[in-house]
Amino acid sequence: MLLELALENFVLFEKVSFGLSDGLTVLTGETGAGKSLLLRALKLILGARADLQQIRTGAKQAMVQAVFDVSFEVRDKLENMGISCDEELVIRRTVPRTGKGRIYINGAIVSLQDLRRIVSGLVSLAGQHEYQQLLHRQRHGPWLDRFSGLEHEVDQINSLYQEIKVLQANLQGAVDAREAAAVEEDRLRQEAEEIDRIAPRPGEEEGLEQKLKVLKAAEALRTLGDNCYRILYADKGSIQERLAICRQDLKRMAELDSILGKTANELNSVIYQAEEVALTLRDYIHGLPTDLSQLEQIEERIYALRQLKRRCGPTTEDVLDHRNDIEIKLAALCENEDRIEELHKRLEEKEKKLISRALELSKKRRQGAKRLSEAIKAELFDLKLAKTDFLIDVEAAARPIASDVGPRGLDRVQFLFSPNIGFPLRPLASIASGGELSRVMLALRAALAKQTGIETIVFDEIDAGIGGEVAEKVGFKLKALSSFGQVVTITHFPQIAARGDHHIALEKVAEGDKTAIVIRKVAGNQRLEELTRMLGGDRETAKAYAGELLK
Repeated sequence: MLLELALENFVLFEKVSFGLSDGLTVLTGETGAGKSLLLRALKLILGARADLQQIRTGAKQAMVQAVFDVSFEVRDKLENMGISCDEELVIRRTVPRTGKGRIYINGAIVSLQDLRRIVSGLVSLAGQHEYQQLLHRQRHGPWLDRFSGLEHEVDQINSLYQEIKVLQANLQGAVDAREAAAVEEDRLRQEAEEIDRIAPRPGEEEGLEQKLKVLKAAEALRTLGDNCYRILYADKGSIQERLAICRQDLKRMAELDSILGKTANELNSVIYQAEEVALTLRDYIHGLPTDLSQLEQIEERIYALRQLKRRCGPTTEDVLDHRNDIEIKLAALCENEDRIEELHKRLEEKEKKLISRALELSKKRRQGAKRLSEAIKAELFDLKLAKTDFLIDVEAAARPIASDVGPRGLDRVQFLFSPNIGFPLRPLASIASGGELSRVMLALRAALAKQTGIETIVFDEIDAGIGGEVAEKVGFKLKALSSFGQVVTITHFPQIAARGDHHIALEKVAEGDKTAIVIRKVAGNQRLEELTRMLGGDRETAKAYAGELLK
């Protein structure tokens, strides 16, 4: 509940403050007396953006402050934000000419976003803007859900709807990735097939290069090797023969002088080594290739290995590592297929659940629509709209699929209205007048209040487009509505003002070269005088009627 509102240097208000109580509070005053400015100040408290035009001429800054008596839920919300709150919530906003404005909640500086989050649900402003919302069918569903107590179910559906959106995005991403991966998979498999076809081995290229070198020099190697072999072993008078003669001579010498025994043994070793070298050369020469057709094959193999390393290298080891990486990547592509299948499965389960819950919600909405339609018609009867008809239409697909369900469910909710007997029910936007709109809103608010209660509601221009007799009914309805919570209304009708539990009057006064607005609570004779002023005409007659109204 709003306990107090204070303004300082706000447009035409120099420094005023006034308290508010529960029940019905009426605000009256001449046109231009500042009633709409109070609403602008309250909108600042509720999170509207500040404007430098709101600063009183000659002042450095404007200030608006409100004090609320808040519920446990609001106190809990404040504590979660680290703001202490015992029983009262004090919101203060400053609007300086220079610099940035400040928002204080119980002395703590907060952001505009935090302010809006905290005040959500504290005060509801019902003016021409909200009356016009009756013309927008997207607002009708939330009102019906509030009346029917379905907001929790709507939140559940919205949560499920958002989960499905995320799953759909993930699935689409996986499918897109699969399409892109199909091209990548072809490339990887082609690379793998090429590597497997060539089948490189570590050190293979170096061996091939050496083999190629030998092939190209095979004739020279054969000639040189054969010459060495003959000199060492095969020709008459070869080194082997001469060494054999020397061995015989050295043996005889060692027999004559034993000191040469070691030398004789060393010569034997040389002879054996020479023979081994000769035989090795012989075998080498016999092993030299005679078919030079291998030359082209080896060159082609070396070329293939080098091309492969250029694409996947730079070394053979890198090529083999790349082949292993291909296997890992191909396995990951298979995993993506599994993920797509899993996402499809999860999405189907969520969509079935969403449709099921949406159908349950739709059934409850239809039941609630009947109750709310009857409740509003009863309220309209009290507001001198007995000949009108009102119906809440809940339309949904007969056999819905998941795509039919939105964040609030399946249903398209619309308020239908008939202003006169015999006229067909049509959307409010096409037939309702301004006076009818304000009374439909009041009827809706009254029906909601009986079902859910209210905190604080402020009505502006609730009496627009109506006459005195209807105004009396509106006043009665506002009075009844105030039994469910605090109601504040701005009115030009004495029939409505007379119903107030509390009466506040605004007056614009000139003080020298300045204009200011004063606020005063009126009671007793003052209230009689204010109602007389509002009635106008013959003063005595008006005063007598004002007295009757107050009775």
